[in-house]
Amino acid sequence: MNKTAIVTLAALTAMSTLAIAGDFVIEDSNSTATFGADGQNSWVIDGVDHLYEQEFYFRRSGFNDEVNVNSLFLLGQAVSDTNPFTDDRDDVFSSLYSDGNGLEFETTFTLRGANQGSSSASLTELISITNTNTTNEAITFSFFQYVDFDLGGDFSDDSGEIVDGNTAHQSDDDFAISEVVVTPAPFAFQMGDSPDISALWDNGSIDTLNGDDSYQGDVAWAFQWDITLQAGDSFLISKNKTVVPTPGSFALIGLAGLITARRRRA
Repeated sequence: MNKTAIVTLAALTAMSTLAIAGDFVIEDSNSTATFGADGQNSWVIDGVDHLYEQEFYFRRSGFNDEVNVNSLFLLGQAVSDTNPFTDDRDDVFSSLYSDGNGLEFETTFTLRGANQGSSSASLTELISITNTNTTNEAITFSFFQYVDFDLGGDFSDDSGEIVDGNTAHQSDDDFAISEVVVTPAPFAFQMGDSPDISALWDNGSIDTLNGDDSYQGDVAWAFQWDITLQAGDSFLISKNKTVVPTPGSFALIGLAGLITARRRRA
């Protein structure tokens, strides 16, 4: 049985080193997911990498740009195994970051693979954001998820849409992915060309997602939540991603899970 592997750092230097170096990998059945310095950078199912990148950003009131959560002060990271008797590998990855000014971001990813050769798997994501101030100071901020899937490892021939403001679908000739925001519904969303969505971050300006809900080509999307947290309160986001082969894949839309594929750009 795998032991739970926990990394909790006592010094700033050690924390910074861990935040920059080394990937964490979780595995279950036919699937693996990898997390690096900037966020998730791989989701492999039956040997095919479907995810290029997924990252989380936030912008506090008064900021003039969005900040990658993974660039913050790392408090700890852990992997663990939830099904040791059926699959003796770590299938959960958790991280805890602080902005040093009252906000803590905890993310937990749980991977569920399927039978070998099924080309399907799912990933459940829980994000907990807490105002740790001991005074009565409220914090107002926006939180963003950005994700770029390259189904089948090919980024040029996908089509996607956002339905009901909380569900993103993307497909090509061979695979389909569905991401469902279980709760709470995003305040805003945007789907479009991957370079355009990626350019929203680290651009020196405040960005609000524009509501575009479909795109064909190099698909990427983002969700936005606008939040005010009182001291001691937490905000919880629950999301499910599922990747399945086509045809017939959209029969699984609405189920937990979504698979992602990594793209290599020239």
